[in-house]
Amino acid sequence: MDVHAIRARIPLTQTCLYFNTGGISPTLDVVRDSLIHDIREIGETGPPPIMRPDEYHQRLQSARERLADFCGAEPENLCLTRGVADGVTTVFNGLDWQTGDELVLTDEEHPAVRIPADRLPAGHGVKLKYLPIDGSAEEVLSRLEQMITSKTKMLALSHVTTDTGTRLPARQIVELAHSRSVPVLYDGAQSLGQFPVDVTDIGADFYSALSYKWMFGPYSAGWLYIDPAWHNRLKVVPSSANYFADDGIRRFEFVTMPTIYYTASAAGTDYLSAVGIDKIEQHTADLAGRLRTGLAAIPGLAIESPSEPGMSTGVVAFQVAGFEGPYISTQLRERQIITRPTGLKFSGVRVSVAMFTTAADVDAVIGAVDEIVRAGAPA
Repeated sequence: MDVHAIRARIPLTQTCLYFNTGGISPTLDVVRDSLIHDIREIGETGPPPIMRPDEYHQRLQSARERLADFCGAEPENLCLTRGVADGVTTVFNGLDWQTGDELVLTDEEHPAVRIPADRLPAGHGVKLKYLPIDGSAEEVLSRLEQMITSKTKMLALSHVTTDTGTRLPARQIVELAHSRSVPVLYDGAQSLGQFPVDVTDIGADFYSALSYKWMFGPYSAGWLYIDPAWHNRLKVVPSSANYFADDGIRRFEFVTMPTIYYTASAAGTDYLSAVGIDKIEQHTADLAGRLRTGLAAIPGLAIESPSEPGMSTGVVAFQVAGFEGPYISTQLRERQIITRPTGLKFSGVRVSVAMFTTAADVDAVIGAVDEIVRAGAPA
């Protein structure tokens, strides 16, 4: 994998050390060019749905097919959304909740899942339960097995958690849940683009994704995979003419689709596929390991992300005794190193190692954190 060729296609790499792809990714030139092309075309020839309706629908279908292929789904099972929260809300609104039903989340759930879930106790009498993300995959599975009861209505979990970047054993979780007749919804915001994902192989009932993190797409576009068994079981809240669509999945698309975002997202996935997701995964794993080793040598610093190969990703989160995460993150930004503070379970810093990261970048982070810690926390 030619990292320098990748960096040449991401202008932001020339101005700072960017370690927040897990928040919003920098823009690939192919994504930028796709957006510019479509915007210019609209300005010159008019709105595509009116002036070129056949071409408009063909482009949207092509984007849907490429996005579906990237995550191992069939196009007819993928509805286009505005991001993870949009897909999660669609699923939650479509279930027939009863008082006493239980919804299992992780204890690291991003607001995109947590906020829609937080409405369910007051609105439907649902009990929320939180799966602690700690220890080995076997320990997580054992913990989850004990949490599932006859009242469990659904598991809504991050495939990769947002703060520590822990990769859950997705297929094993689905097998466990389905053995108890419990459906599974995954938040795929931090997974797609980091490593190969095949939603059909995983067996998830629902998989909600977005394009503007590890897939390097535009902000903001996304999609929701719905297993065929749920196409007619999941209720649809009528909010657009698509409610009456005959082709299944489009009933869950509640707004007019901004085609330019999905064609640009597809351009991003085309590029990632050409580079090779396996190569990207190996590159980030090597550098994340280098980062963990270097940071762990700093006095008072504790790594909060797992190192186990099956559970680790390009996300490395840490905290330092006596320091607040936002302070360290701000100090790093002053050195042109862009990270993100954590706050769900601990006050620390999240560093996202991506396909464009170099060993020199990683060493610069280690050196900067060491310098900040040695200078001492503010009084």
